[in-house]
Amino acid sequence: MLYKIIKRVIDVSIALILWILLTPLLCLIVILLKLTSKGPIFVPNCIRLYKFKPFFMYKFRTMKLNGTEILEANPDLHEILKRDHKIPLKDDKRVTKLGKFLRVTDLDETPQLINVILGNMSLVGPRPYMIWEIEQLLNEGDDIDRLNMRKIQSVKPGLTGLWQISGRNNLDFKQRVELDAMYARNRSFLLDLKILLKTPKILITGKGRK
Repeated sequence: MLYKIIKRVIDVSIALILWILLTPLLCLIVILLKLTSKGPIFVPNCIRLYKFKPFFMYKFRTMKLNGTEILEANPDLHEILKRDHKIPLKDDKRVTKLGKFLRVTDLDETPQLINVILGNMSLVGPRPYMIWEIEQLLNEGDDIDRLNMRKIQSVKPGLTGLWQISGRNNLDFKQRVELDAMYARNRSFLLDLKILLKTPKILITGKGRK
C-alpha cells in the first residue's frame, strides 16, 4: 500500500513538471500535425486496458486517415503485424512523414503524461497492449501466457518499463510478455528507479527502436 501511495505521488509530480517543461514542444507538434496532414491530433479510438477495463490512451496521431484501408490493401503487411505484433517503420506505408519523426523520437508517446496525471497509467510499468493482442494471447496462448497477461493487467501500464530498457523491438512478443510479467511480480522502488535511470539513454540512442 505504501509503495502504491508514494509511487502515485511521484508519478503526478514528475508528470506535471515534464508537461510544463514540454509545453512549447507539444504546441509545436500540434501545429505541425494540423499543417501537414488532415485528421485529429490524437489517435482516435486509442483504447487500452488496465485491469481489463478500457481507458483512452493519449497519443499523437502518426498515421494517415486511410491507414486501415492501406493495411487491408497490403495483406503482406497485415500478416507481418499479426505475426510480429509490429511493422518495421521503414515498411509501414500508413505512417506520415511527420509521424515517422515522432515515432523515431518517441515524441508521439508524450501525451500519455495526461494518462499518468489522470491515474490510468504510471511513469513505470508494462507498456500498454492493444486489445487484439490481449485477446489473441488469452485465446491462443498457453496457460503460462494467460497467467502472465492476467498479472500484467493487475498493474498500471507505464510510459516506460522493463521491456523498454531490455531490447524493446529487438525482442519478440513472447519475450515482451515475459518481461512485463516479471516486472508485475517484482515491482519495487529500486526496480522503478533502475528503469527510470536507464530510460533516457534508450531514448537518446534509440536502441531497440524500429
